[in-house]
Amino acid sequence: MELKEFVTQSLQQILEGVREAQTVEGGDNINAGLQGIKLDGNLINGGTYGVFSVVEFDVAVSAEHSGSGKAALKVFGVGVEGGGQTAASYANKIKFSVPVRLPDGDPSRVQQQTAKRAALPRQTKALSGRNR
Repeated sequence: MELKEFVTQSLQQILEGVREAQTVEGGDNINAGLQGIKLDGNLINGGTYGVFSVVEFDVAVSAEHSGSGKAALKVFGVGVEGGGQTAASYANKIKFSVPVRLPDGDPSRVQQQTAKRAALPRQTKALSGRNR
């Protein structure tokens, strides 16, 4: 498999997995609205652009040069190809990161938290008025 196919399929499957996880029970907590929350590690708060995660790749690749003069960067694996062509390959390890915007979670979570925070001062004021 060529490196570009591997990266494309990996990122697509990660995003599809997050979206699918958001649809099951409890999934509304996955990447729920996080405004105002400090993120660190592999999560990046992009403000109005959403939440991003850094996907790190650490891949063994082989640079293959075939007798026909074609060169390709492929994810390293063991395999045999026919066609009567000889190929020389050299294994290398490459490491890189890709920031990926995570699918938005349940926006009502932000509204619920905002409403709770707004209600706290009113509840505190009402309770202090009763104690007099």
